[in-house]
Amino acid sequence: MRPLKVGYVLKRFPRLSQTFVLHELLELRRQGVEPVIIAQKGAESEPVQPQYAELDAPVYYLPASAEPTPQAALIAPLVRQLGLVHLHAHFATWAAGTASALSAITGLPYSFTAHAHDIFHASVDRPALAKTIAAARFVVTVSDYNRAYLRALLAEHGQAGTIVRLYNSIDFTRFGPAAGPREPDLVVGVGRLIEKKGFADLIDACRMLAAQGRPVRCLIVGEGPARAALERQIAQAGLHEHVRLLGALPQPVVLCLVARAAVFALPCVVGADGDRDGLPTVLLEAIALGTPVISTAIVGIPELIAHEHSGLLVPEHDPRSLACAIARLLDAPALQRQLAHAALVRARADFNLATNVRRLIGMFQGEGLPW
Repeated sequence: MRPLKVGYVLKRFPRLSQTFVLHELLELRRQGVEPVIIAQKGAESEPVQPQYAELDAPVYYLPASAEPTPQAALIAPLVRQLGLVHLHAHFATWAAGTASALSAITGLPYSFTAHAHDIFHASVDRPALAKTIAAARFVVTVSDYNRAYLRALLAEHGQAGTIVRLYNSIDFTRFGPAAGPREPDLVVGVGRLIEKKGFADLIDACRMLAAQGRPVRCLIVGEGPARAALERQIAQAGLHEHVRLLGALPQPVVLCLVARAAVFALPCVVGADGDRDGLPTVLLEAIALGTPVISTAIVGIPELIAHEHSGLLVPEHDPRSLACAIARLLDAPALQRQLAHAALVRARADFNLATNVRRLIGMFQGEGLPW
């Protein structure tokens, strides 16, 4: 039997911040699917994950153009020659638009995964997004919260479509709770330095903890446009001994830091521009490493973290509550272990990469949707 060949349409490949796409591609290969990557751009100057070397998949880069349709027209003859049976894109903006245009030209069915910024940001063309969803064979999104949002969007614009919730997942064979000791006062946060990650609130919470005389240390991993503002906030609060911005780091280094931490904190917020996370994969990775997590009770986060059972949730934009939650966990190693264990049990049940990719493959093949 010939292997299933699926075209993956991505705006940039490879990309440091999109390890979830890499892991999905690797698992597709393990399960006998041949992904063919169609990308607009190559890697930026940031470091690339070592795991990209494991991915044995062809990559085709599109001719330069700002619009999806001209690019799709230029690459359509190649797509026909490749023997693809389906097109799948990640993100509901350029990539989904290009997959839709390629589908219209080649007749191949398409689908896409909708994440967060691509559906929530104020700049999103909502009528166009509704049409792109309606024309797809199916649309995957990463939380029930997102699914309800997209269903409401379709209804608002008189469209219908198939929207499936399929959580971002991880390969638990690559992770495991840290065997070594944790640093008792270390808090780690990971994410792009943008408003919706809530790092300004995390820094403010650290200011409050430092004012209480606590020897808290907070390491924030990631890069982004808010870096200068966060650096000013740290300087103005005199927190150089307590908070450090480490910039973007390769995933193995990030995972080592998270595994050493007593607490992982990601106090997500809904940004002024409407942007928000769907369900951050980094929370799942922290849980897989056995690190107790603190986040906010917004969007899809409560689908992974049950407050007081598998983590602690605080209101968004509430650094005082965040500081109290951090202090509570730092003071209670037994609670850290209890929450971390419950979170790992929960994550393994619904966020297993092999299981969820198997479901995705079934949908690529046109099988009945599992929900």
